[in-house]
Amino acid sequence: MSDQYRTVAGIAHAYYVVKKSRFFGETTTVRTQTEAKEFLTQVQKRNPRASHYCYAYSIGSGSALREYATDAGEPTHSAGPPILSAVRGFGLSNVICVVARYYGGINLGIGGLIRAYGQCARDCFQNATIETCIFYENLYVKVNYPDIGTVVTLCKRLGGKVIDIKYEPDPIVEIQIRQRMLETFQARLQGYGIGM
Repeated sequence: MSDQYRTVAGIAHAYYVVKKSRFFGETTTVRTQTEAKEFLTQVQKRNPRASHYCYAYSIGSGSALREYATDAGEPTHSAGPPILSAVRGFGLSNVICVVARYYGGINLGIGGLIRAYGQCARDCFQNATIETCIFYENLYVKVNYPDIGTVVTLCKRLGGKVIDIKYEPDPIVEIQIRQRMLETFQARLQGYGIGM
């Protein structure tokens, strides 16, 4: 299982017009459904007169992957799924894309809506800075004083980071380790006679 993912750095925008309907797209990184809802609220505040706020997000990976898409009042499968399709097409995770539509008075039909929402989302990702991130696990390792150096060295060797060391009342080393190195780290600790 990969512990890396591609996502959007900052916020990216797109603007698309078809038959007087205007589509404003925004995308950003989110790590939870709560963050996704907060971003949606921000987009709604920036576009208070829009007739629809359609969006899709993808959070997590593997068995923990959570994807969601909504048409938000547009005809079924005409808005949310094309946005989610763009997310998947760019291979992104931990990301939300919201497209606010201002109705221009001319019906676009389901095909026209699918094309418009999908294109606006793709334009968002095209305009975005894409970065590769790593999934980390935070661990708290309770150790004896002489084993602190062993844990710190092992953590760094496996590409992890030491976040904090608390010495009282008993030493606890807080580390961040890549998900794919977690089992290796635990096995090596046991090899040194250190339990978690």
